[in-house]
Amino acid sequence: MKKILALAATLAMAATASAAPVDAGFFTAETPSAGWTLQADGENSAALASPDKAIVFTVTKMPAAGTPLQDAASRMAEAHGSQDLVRMEGEGEAWEYTGAANGQPLYAQVFDLGGGAYGCITIVGDHGSDAATDVFNSIEFKK
Repeated sequence: MKKILALAATLAMAATASAAPVDAGFFTAETPSAGWTLQADGENSAALASPDKAIVFTVTKMPAAGTPLQDAASRMAEAHGSQDLVRMEGEGEAWEYTGAANGQPLYAQVFDLGGGAYGCITIVGDHGSDAATDVFNSIEFKK
């Protein structure tokens, strides 16, 4: 039993050690391994790609500028050829949709960050994978 517990602890530490923190200036994230690349596109937009480029996140922070969140989300969904924009359940207003980019499946969430800003996280590629889910759940926008 002690050997099993020791093995489990070792595997847990190895998994933790392989996680790589990312700081893009306006958001932070944890990637499941080293080798993920971050490319900024201006001050409030960046792409975060897996080592094999099979999963690419686009993270954007934009001013609300008096535009209702649903309208902003609708425009983004339309730009991705999506017809399935839906309001998400839960605290705060948020919208999600699926679409395609360069022949790859796409999933996006658009939400209110407060302080007159909206956030959008888009995943191109296998958005249902464990790696995509883990990175998505780790993304935190800075105030």
